[in-house]
Amino acid sequence: MANEYYFILLIGGLLIILSLIASKLFSKFGVSSLLVTLMIGILMGNGQDFDFDFNYPVEALRIGEIALCIIIFAGGFETSWKRIKPYLKPAIAMSTIGLLITSLVVCLGVHFILGWNWLEALLLGAIISSTDAAAVFSVLEHTGLKLKNGVSEILELESGTNDPVAWFLTFGITEYLIQTNASVSFIALSFVQSIVIGALTGYVFGKLTHRLIKALKLKRGQNPVMLIALILVLYSVNTLLGGSAFLAVYLAGIVLGNSAWAYRDINIHFFEGSAWLMEITLFLVLGLQVYSYELPDVLLSGLIVSGILMFAARPFGVFISLLLTRQVNHKRGMFLSWVGLRGATPIVFALIPVVKGLPIAQEIFNLTFIVVLASIIFQSTTVGLAARKTDQLADQ
Repeated sequence: MANEYYFILLIGGLLIILSLIASKLFSKFGVSSLLVTLMIGILMGNGQDFDFDFNYPVEALRIGEIALCIIIFAGGFETSWKRIKPYLKPAIAMSTIGLLITSLVVCLGVHFILGWNWLEALLLGAIISSTDAAAVFSVLEHTGLKLKNGVSEILELESGTNDPVAWFLTFGITEYLIQTNASVSFIALSFVQSIVIGALTGYVFGKLTHRLIKALKLKRGQNPVMLIALILVLYSVNTLLGGSAFLAVYLAGIVLGNSAWAYRDINIHFFEGSAWLMEITLFLVLGLQVYSYELPDVLLSGLIVSGILMFAARPFGVFISLLLTRQVNHKRGMFLSWVGLRGATPIVFALIPVVKGLPIAQEIFNLTFIVVLASIIFQSTTVGLAARKTDQLADQ
């Protein structure tokens, strides 16, 4: 048993190192680091020559939730409130109304083209409708593109705030499908409760943590420890109270990142590294969880769903959101539609019906994997081209 424990640690460390090396090598050819890490997980996982027989959906979901909390907090911590404030309306509209519309359009397409029933099609739409904060932050950073004012701000804010809506839609529909006496009105009330609790705890705990750090005059190395503890507290409190942990950590990150205090830059560097570690861990774990030999069976369906999402659902959600906030700009809308990147977040959400034991859960999980792969391959590698074609590059 002891040897097995050390063997797992050895393999985990080697996989992380291999991911970093491979990502660096393949980045020269324009291949996304997200794709490289995910493929390593798939190749080392279930059904391959190095099969670990990794089938731990509950553990993978918990790891995924905590990893996403750290990634989202890091994104909020690095976000300038002054910079994003003018673009709150379109970003929030895209992360709420736009996400709902995206889910509904996917639902329509999956129902009429693939023949799924309405609720299962809506569940798939909810899972894949959320853009991925890690993917968006990573691509915007590593492409080095200088976008026009408002574009990157909207993308960052949207990707940081749409997770709570997508998570709750996924959880609520799953509960409804497994018939746990969850009515539509109960689900709606629970959603409002989760947003309110998440927002309040995130803001209040963020302010209190800032005051506590200043009062204690913590040493340089103790600051990040306090912030990691805050993330764990917010995740636990919101899980226990029915709040949105993702919204809470994002708001706490913004509050703390925009407060004046010592060692702020050091904390930014710490969480930049932490976010990378969580991102790699997340993609490796999710890659290990998938049964790769099942993917060819859903490849065609997955590509169809990807096409619906990329060319119909996402653009429709974006343009309706911009129309409602009176910020319609066709070229900007086209670019925002294309850069609605999918990453680890939808795969983590796809584990919810798996954990709950929904009969169609494994098919949804596999389809989500195909959708994410398609997004990474086709969208993340063409962000620069899309920016040029839609005239979204800032004047040099």
